[in-house]
Amino acid sequence: MIDRLHHYIRELRLLRKAMEAAKKQSRSFEGGKSVSAAEHKALVEEIAMLKPKIEKLESECEMEASKAKALETEVEALRKQSEGFLMEYDRLLADNQNLRSQVQAIDHSSPHSVNKKSM
Repeated sequence: MIDRLHHYIRELRLLRKAMEAAKKQSRSFEGGKSVSAAEHKALVEEIAMLKPKIEKLESECEMEASKAKALETEVEALRKQSEGFLMEYDRLLADNQNLRSQVQAIDHSSPHSVNKKSM
C-alpha cells in the first residue's frame, strides 16, 4: 500500500509539472496572440496608408509609359526624317559634282575660257 501511495505521489508530481508547463505554454500562446493581433492591426493600418500611394505610383507609371511611347514615336519620325535628309544631301552632292564636272568640261572645251584664264 505504501508503494502504491508513493507511486501515485510521484505521478501526481509529474502531472503537476506537466500541467504547469502546459499553463506556461498556454499563457505564452495567449500573449503571442495579443501581440499578433496588435501586429495585425498595425499591418492593416500600414496597408491602408500604402494603398493610395500604390494607386498614385501606378497612375504615374502609366503616365510615364504613355510619355515614353509618345517619345518613341517622335524618335522614329525624326529618324525617318533624318534618313530623308541624308538621301536628299547625297542627291544634292551628286548633282553638285555633276554640275562641277559639266562646268569643268565646258571650261576645257571652250577656247574663250582659256583666254580668261590667261588674263
